[in-house]
Amino acid sequence: MNNEKTIPPKFANRLLHSFLRSDLVEEVSGDLEEKFYESLKTKSAFKAKLNYWFQVFNYLRPFAIRKSRTFNPNHAMLSNQLIITYRTFLKNRIPLSINLFGMSIALGCCIAAYVNYQFNVEFDKGHVNANKIYRVAFMNESEGKLIQYGVSPMPVGELIRENFKEVNEVVRYISKDGQFRIGDEVFRKQFVYADPNFTSLFTLQVLQGTLKLTDKSQILVSDKLANTYFGTSDVVGKNLSQIVSGVPREFIISGVFAAFPTNSSFRFDLLTTFDNYFIDPTQKSVTEHDWKKWTTTFLSIDDPQTITSIEKQLAQFEKPQNEARPDLMAKHYYLDSFVGMSKRASDQRNQGHWFNFPMPPAAVIAPFFMASLLLLVACFNFTNNAIAVAGNRLKEIGIRKVIGGSRKELIIQFLAESLVFTLIALFLALFLGELFVRGWDAMWPGIEMQTRYLDNIPLLVSLAVLTIATTLIAGSYPAFYISSFRPIQVLRDHVKFGSTTWLSKSMLIIQFSISLAAVIFAFAFYFNSKFQKDFDLGYSYQSVVQVPVENQEQYTQLKNELVANKLIQHIGGSEHHIYTNAYKTAVRTYANKERETEILNIGDGYFKTLNIRIVEGREFEKDRASDLKEGIIVTEEFIKVFGLTNPVGSRVTIADTAQFYIVGVAKDVYMRALFQPLAPIVFRYVPESNYRFLTASTDPSNLVDLNNQINGSWKKVFPTLLYNGRLMEQDMVMAMEHFDNVVILYTFLGLVAIIMSVSGLYALVSLNLQRRTKELGIRKILGASTVTIAYEAGKLLIIVLVISFMVGSIFGSFMVNKMMDGVWEYYVATDFRVIAFAFLSIFSIALIAVATQLVNVIVSNPSESLRHD
Repeated sequence: MNNEKTIPPKFANRLLHSFLRSDLVEEVSGDLEEKFYESLKTKSAFKAKLNYWFQVFNYLRPFAIRKSRTFNPNHAMLSNQLIITYRTFLKNRIPLSINLFGMSIALGCCIAAYVNYQFNVEFDKGHVNANKIYRVAFMNESEGKLIQYGVSPMPVGELIRENFKEVNEVVRYISKDGQFRIGDEVFRKQFVYADPNFTSLFTLQVLQGTLKLTDKSQILVSDKLANTYFGTSDVVGKNLSQIVSGVPREFIISGVFAAFPTNSSFRFDLLTTFDNYFIDPTQKSVTEHDWKKWTTTFLSIDDPQTITSIEKQLAQFEKPQNEARPDLMAKHYYLDSFVGMSKRASDQRNQGHWFNFPMPPAAVIAPFFMASLLLLVACFNFTNNAIAVAGNRLKEIGIRKVIGGSRKELIIQFLAESLVFTLIALFLALFLGELFVRGWDAMWPGIEMQTRYLDNIPLLVSLAVLTIATTLIAGSYPAFYISSFRPIQVLRDHVKFGSTTWLSKSMLIIQFSISLAAVIFAFAFYFNSKFQKDFDLGYSYQSVVQVPVENQEQYTQLKNELVANKLIQHIGGSEHHIYTNAYKTAVRTYANKERETEILNIGDGYFKTLNIRIVEGREFEKDRASDLKEGIIVTEEFIKVFGLTNPVGSRVTIADTAQFYIVGVAKDVYMRALFQPLAPIVFRYVPESNYRFLTASTDPSNLVDLNNQINGSWKKVFPTLLYNGRLMEQDMVMAMEHFDNVVILYTFLGLVAIIMSVSGLYALVSLNLQRRTKELGIRKILGASTVTIAYEAGKLLIIVLVISFMVGSIFGSFMVNKMMDGVWEYYVATDFRVIAFAFLSIFSIALIAVATQLVNVIVSNPSESLRHD
């Protein structure tokens, strides 16, 4: 071995040039192996080899110092780090591409989750006076439970305005669906009647004209409606007609306001003064003093300390309300702050909330939860990949340390690689996030979420924090652990990095546990979807068309037109309709057991049309006057709740006064599908003069055709009125579509998590097998069977999947059951079938991914593995 103290300048210049190009590893390794490794034939030569390394770098150090004077060292460092990052990514492009794909999706999901969160947090934030506004509400007690109602009797608002000095302003508010005509176009929209000070108390942005509500002949419209039906927002002074029972009521547009966002309690497009609510002006005084009529009453209160005093004064309204509505008695009145009003109404199931709701808590938490888990999987996968390729970079680390590189520079290098990777993923995530927001938005009818960046400072700050957090989570372990190696360990090949450490195994277990949980979510929602679609709700909503009518005349004319329609199997009429409307009142049996009960007033043919089955007694009969006067049909749940043994013929008292007799018992009917508990129901028989719905049934395959034909018949009979019929299943399908969309969502997220987890497993198994090549070769030579070799080679896979199965199944089952319990009253809990399908899916994909590695080990010649050692 030549131990000269100097190095030929030509060779030193090559090494220096190589160093400055950040290509030191390839140049130094190649030249040293070619010129000197051949002379190191004995173990004692390692010392000479190490001495020579120090000679090389001691010689290079002055050159590096002189060279650094000619350029900016910070720029050189940055340039070198970027070049090393680029070459590292290029050498490991396949695993890093998979990880980049997963990281981009995870960050895109985080963006969508934040937009969804922001949509709900900013609900009703646009009203300047929100902190001063309160809604008059009352509590009703039923079976020892307090039920909230967000409405108050019509006279309350005027009485408060006249007598409550602490109240600055009072606004009465009523919202109804209305039919309108602009030119030849007829449409139906939500129409709001409000006191004139509504536009000053609540924040509306005026775009054209004025927002005054003092003239009964004038109306305000949103710019959205104006652009839709006029083609412009400049519509002040133009005419608009409201159709009331076929008779036009003319208005002049006096102002245009900016349409409310969808994260607002208000979403109406037409607004007029409260006096226009009284179609017949002669009845205005009577209606305003009718304690059976309801409105939403808003108050403006400057001093919050007067709230208690005002609530005490509201107690005077309890007696007149309870006398007028003994079926809906007020236990006490209270004031409900407008801030957070709609969210509380949703959480507490307020029965008199005439406004829009924010998204349910589960719909806010679930995206954040899944995005966080997916991002964690992506970060762990990046860490595992960094560990996997670190073994090929040990010489680079050792050389840079010997030549003067500090540990701090190495840490910065690895964190910089993680940052560059995260920034590339974030760039892609900006596009994916937009797609995810649109997809999530499509799952919730009536909601319009948008991704805003330039004017959304909270989102930009969140993205910056997310980028830094992701960089640190993904890159900290490789940066701090790999940079801690001493150069003498590296250069003597004493470091066997890349083995399956407890940390790498733990991260992989967490990855697969999260993947299993995501797949459990997908399978659980899929099986639950099938369960709920096949669930017998007590009526056949898949074969019914429902058409609202205004009066008996409309019902009779339309029915006569449809009698000859061959697609129709049955036609029924009713005042109320399942899943659309009903009312609740107190019901008491002869045993003096009392409970609030759903009441539906129905007519001829309703049971047959909806296929509601009678299990005891009989249906209503048209020719029996007693059925109209005192006959009722109850459900099985009614019998169960009231404990009736021989129900048919039993006497029932409704609203504390009217006496009725049970003539039949119907199979249970789930009024609110599976979202709320099964409740007892009473069906009352009413004459045609009360009908407000016409229902027609057909074969499910003909349902759409029938609706189109009824639409044609409607236009023939009522050419000036807008057809408002619809498939009954549309009310149900919205809930069912949520199931399907959720299944698709979690299936997609589960597949992404599996791909990343399997990628990490593949890298880890590959490293493990490379490290054990000699061991497995010796086992073969000593006669180990193929099964034994396969077990030893795939033991890591088995251990990881078994532990992941236990952790993921418990975690996934708990979370999915918790989520479903927060949304539905009846659902299929996660069972062994769901867990088994989820585990088999992951196990199969993982086994296929690493099978090539395992097969290579099993069929390889042991002499080959020993020869290279």
